[in-house]
Amino acid sequence: MIRKILLLLPLSFLVVIPLYPQEEVTKKSENQMVDTTMVISKNRIVYKGKIYRQNASYLTFGYGLGYGFESRLREQNMSFAYHHFIKGLGLALGYHASSDLPPWWRSFQKLNDFYLQVGKRWDSSPHWNFALFGGPSLAYGWYIAWNDTYQEDRAFNFITPGVFCDAQVTYRPVYDMGIGLSVYGSVNQHYSAAGAQIHLYFSTAFVRNFD
Repeated sequence: MIRKILLLLPLSFLVVIPLYPQEEVTKKSENQMVDTTMVISKNRIVYKGKIYRQNASYLTFGYGLGYGFESRLREQNMSFAYHHFIKGLGLALGYHASSDLPPWWRSFQKLNDFYLQVGKRWDSSPHWNFALFGGPSLAYGWYIAWNDTYQEDRAFNFITPGVFCDAQVTYRPVYDMGIGLSVYGSVNQHYSAAGAQIHLYFSTAFVRNFD
């Protein structure tokens, strides 16, 4: 009996050893398939077992640091925007604030922008989203400047048309959620600013699980 076992052990290794590399190759190919996309219809893809809508609308919420050109001060800024896409054209509607204090506080050195933009995105990779947007804004707020009447610095309020532009790079660990970096510029007659933000990205791309 022991002699038979001793004969069978080498034979078993001869069977198992060729199967091990094959199993490794199979696992590798399965992992590659998990991270690839499959187009199933117009603007519909399958990625990691879920169906997603390509070129879907998304929301961004950003917070960061910038510079006020009139005040010559480092400022804090925030923004949120909704981005919608019609074929190759993107439309964005959003709000931006920049201030010497946290932008949700009241300050006499503060810029607010309500803006409408047109733009374009590059969304071919499942992990990356790139976008450029620009358009008109309605800017209002306050700034501190010298007052000749009172011979001292005073706060002035303003409301004026302007221009707001931004560029976004977003990394998506999952297809419809991510984190990224935005750079922007806001230009108007009374209070211009530029800065960078870290933003959160939430897309409406998910449709359903792939059965």
